[in-house]
Amino acid sequence: MTAFTSSDEVTRIELVMVQNLLNTTGKTVYVENESFIDAATAISGSGPAYVWYFMDAMMVAARQMGFSESEAELLVGQTFRGAIELYSKTDVSCEEWIRRVSSKGGTTEAAMKTYRQFLVHENIVAGAQAALDRAIELGS
Repeated sequence: MTAFTSSDEVTRIELVMVQNLLNTTGKTVYVENESFIDAATAISGSGPAYVWYFMDAMMVAARQMGFSESEAELLVGQTFRGAIELYSKTDVSCEEWIRRVSSKGGTTEAAMKTYRQFLVHENIVAGAQAALDRAIELGS
């Protein structure tokens, strides 16, 4: 994922050429303001580590529940693949997916209640903000 911007001197044709070149390495997003480059770094540049951090925690939990290392990796890896595939195929929000897979009084609801209690969502947002703050600091 690459975020990019341009100055006023860049023509529309040049901008399209640059975007086409960048698209050969993955998806791109054009941002009007250069400050969004640091924000993109905080989200998509550092983001893979956030995902792996959560995956690692799930693998630790799986091993603590008695699964072997390879079983834990398979369970977590397939869970992430399936969730991303479902998310990518629809216009359904993450909040809506959570609602759809949470049964009242069920296991998912219990986990989500614990995540809310321990402010997991807020801490993830704070971590991304810390990454943005550091990107801005490094760019100065």
